[in-house]
Amino acid sequence: MGELMLEVASAYLSDTDAADVLALLCEEIGEPLEHGLAARRYALSGDRRALHGTVL
Repeated sequence: MGELMLEVASAYLSDTDAADVLALLCEEIGEPLEHGLAARRYALSGDRRALHGTVL
């Protein structure tokens, strides 16, 4: 899922800008925006702490 989020919202975007881009995608797939952003952060960093509190 993180790879999909990165395809839609490139790594150079801030979380705020990525949220604007990912909002529609997350709505379409029925995933909360916070989960989409967490998956993107995990894909960027590889740090599982980015997923804290998120069930994917």
